[in-house]
Amino acid sequence: METNVVKVKLWGMTVGYLAWDKKADIATFEYEPSFLKKGLDIAPIIMSVYSPRSQNHISWLGDKDKPYQGLPPAIADSLPDKWGNSLFKAWLRDNNIPSGKTTPIDHLSFIGSRAMGALEFEPAQKLGNASSFSVDVQRLYEFSKQVLSEQASTVLNRENAILWQDLIRISSSPGGKRPKAIVAINKNTGEVISGQGMIPEGYEHFILKYDDNSTYPYAKLEYVYYEMALAAGITMMPSELRAYGNITHFLTRRFDRKGNERIHTQTLAAMSPASDSYEDIFSVIRRLKLPYEDSRQQFLRMVFNIVSRNVDDHSKNFTFCMSPEGVWRLSPAYDLTYSIDLSAPAYANRHSLTVNGKNESITREDLKTIALNNDIQNYNTLIDEVLASAEQFDRLTATVDMDKSLVGKIYASFNFF
Repeated sequence: METNVVKVKLWGMTVGYLAWDKKADIATFEYEPSFLKKGLDIAPIIMSVYSPRSQNHISWLGDKDKPYQGLPPAIADSLPDKWGNSLFKAWLRDNNIPSGKTTPIDHLSFIGSRAMGALEFEPAQKLGNASSFSVDVQRLYEFSKQVLSEQASTVLNRENAILWQDLIRISSSPGGKRPKAIVAINKNTGEVISGQGMIPEGYEHFILKYDDNSTYPYAKLEYVYYEMALAAGITMMPSELRAYGNITHFLTRRFDRKGNERIHTQTLAAMSPASDSYEDIFSVIRRLKLPYEDSRQQFLRMVFNIVSRNVDDHSKNFTFCMSPEGVWRLSPAYDLTYSIDLSAPAYANRHSLTVNGKNESITREDLKTIALNNDIQNYNTLIDEVLASAEQFDRLTATVDMDKSLVGKIYASFNFF
């Protein structure tokens, strides 16, 4: 492939140009002068349009740290994680393209207009007809499991060609480890179609997370956590469980889409790459001058993760959204679920972000310290509301028919202060 330059676009405007320096093995990015005049600060902390570097048309350099793959963090945010990377590797293999001949810019070209958020990349690899098509969830679920296992035979036989094309078109852009698909669902008929590009009236954008392991109820558990989070007062997008065939999957509405309008997003990892604590999230909230409600929401989410043992609270699991007017807000919460490995030693189950300098054995006093340092009002009441929501775990799991033994083990590991 070896695409050397891509144009970065946002809402039909050219944001700038991204080039790959083969010798330095790193990307460079420069804003389009006409975009700088619009005052839309898409990366206000680390790559601001108002900075002297941007205003003097000096290129921004990529970050060689692993999460960013040599791209500027604000742009690397458009790359997928394990699942999307698995599909890209399989696509390269199917097209006889050596992975050593590709760069992260090639990957962005492959994603094109299918990235999460609002950024788009040109030139883009054409992946079949861009129009919406009906999705056979059960067949694609079974096929996705084969692809994730990286079986070469998956994509090399003619019988799978249509399934393969469909899977690439709806599943190659989202982040996270688990297989998922970008779909649109008709709220009246329940019909599922591809969620890439423009969707017809009557449909809404969803992420469908396949329940990819029948021995562990990923989908049901995430749904229970969704219900607990709502009970705690945490803002989330509407979510539900749906069965296709004999498998139950988790669906959640996308917060980076409003109808066919794209919302620009930046994860904490992109907005502030050095952030490694919950305190850092509050710092970003202040720097962006977000309203108090966003600080309150973030405090609730922090407490919820500590109480319910969601230790997979890394910096890509917190996001900020920018409106077309350039106004930033904290996104709805997402990826809230139990992430403890019950068979692993304690050191393997530490939180990704620290609280008051700690990533384990976090106490109510630690949460109080964070609250006082960030002017969180009525923090004891907020903590108690989260604790009360966690106490509903047993009742909620009964509504989705989860194994009682597993439920007991999970609940016993909750952090009730």
